[in-house]
This record gives sequence, structure tokens and C-alpha cells, in this order.
Amino acid sequence: MYRINIFFIAVLVALASCAPARFVEPLKKGQQVITGNFGGPVAKTPGIGAIPIPFTAVGYGYGVSNKTTVFGNLHTTSLAFGIGQTDIGVSQSIWKNDKMGISAQGTMNILVDFYTGANRFWPQVDANYYFKYGKHSKPVQLDAMCKIESKHYNFFYAGLSNWFDPYKTESQGRPNAQFWIPSIQLGHQWIRPKWSYQAELKMLAPNQSNQNIVVNYPSMLNNRGALGLYFGITYHLK
Repeated sequence: MYRINIFFIAVLVALASCAPARFVEPLKKGQQVITGNFGGPVAKTPGIGAIPIPFTAVGYGYGVSNKTTVFGNLHTTSLAFGIGQTDIGVSQSIWKNDKMGISAQGTMNILVDFYTGANRFWPQVDANYYFKYGKHSKPVQLDAMCKIESKHYNFFYAGLSNWFDPYKTESQGRPNAQFWIPSIQLGHQWIRPKWSYQAELKMLAPNQSNQNIVVNYPSMLNNRGALGLYFGITYHLK
């Protein structure tokens, strides 16, 4: 009982904050990539200082069309503690031109405790705006009918992540008062032909108090929310 209680207490922060934004700019049709990410909420560690909690995950993405990408990720840090954690989802382009775009991501987060068999599911909906820059950011127009998009450019992005907890009660039997947990994210991606990179800063759960909890989370909002820091890498298979 003690272990499962600790598990579900940790979920509130860990699940909502253990990964950066997924496929802010959807892949092109037929593209396949392998992804990895590292980072989490920044916590004050005695004798060390404030560092991001080292959550890790590996994943795969596939461009179903030029507007739609499907993806799945396995959270490897959780496995070390006997917890299976995955997220599967889709990224959809809402609007774009040659320099910027808006996308939305729908994700289902799934956790299973291998020791007890307990499991839970949490839906997540994100929306992101991105802006490309640099001399290679605009596609090259070959003729009236054909243009080639560069595989070497950068972009900034900003977005809102919304994590939903549909359960009426927490694991301890208490009423759930945290149905909606938002996060604000700011990031940058370096897109390259084979390897691409990502860095992201999150303002996690700004509507939740960070007082009277075991872990000390620094926050730009003092006694509310927490900071998150993340790094990602992508290998382009094709």
C-alpha cells in the first residue's frame, strides 16, 4: 500500500512534466524518426543545487501525411522502478505558411505498476505556435509547380499543454481536485538532415500550489507551479 500511494502521489508532477512537446512541426508524409528526450521538473537537491529530474524516454514517429504525424514513446526511467509508462498520440497541423505554423497534439498517457497491476490513463491536449528563421527556413521555388523544403533550419515555439485527470478520487481515496493541469512551454528546435535537437523550458502546473510537499520545486510564480527543463534528440530514418 505504501508503494502504490507514493507512485500515484508522484504521478501528478511526473506525468505532466516528464517530456517536452512532441512533433511541434509534424513530419512530412512517409518520414520516420527515432526520438529520445531527457529532463523534467527542476528540483532543489541537497548538496547539489537545482537540477532537472532526469526522466528519459525513447520513441518513434511516422508522417502519415504532410499534416499528420503519429508517435509513441516508452519512458525508460520509469521502467527502472517497475512502472510501465508510455504515451501514444498524434500531431496535426492546423495552419501553416512558409515561415510559421500552428499545430495541435492529442496524447494518451498510460501507466502500469508491474508489482501491483494498478494502472491509470490520462489524456493530454497541446497547442503550439512555431516560427522558422534563418537563411534556409523558406522553401526553394524551382518552378510554378514545384518547391523544395530545406532540411537545415531552426524554429522557436510556444504553446500550452493541458493534462486531464478524469478520476473522481486519488489513490488514497480523497476527492480529486485537480482535473485540469496546464503547462506553458517555450522551446527551440534545430532541424538537420540526419540529427535534430530540441531544448524546452516549461512553467508546470501554474494553477497548483507547490507548498507542503516533499520535493522543493523552484518556480517563477513563487509558491505555485514548478519549472521544467528538457532536451531532445531526433534521428531521421528517412
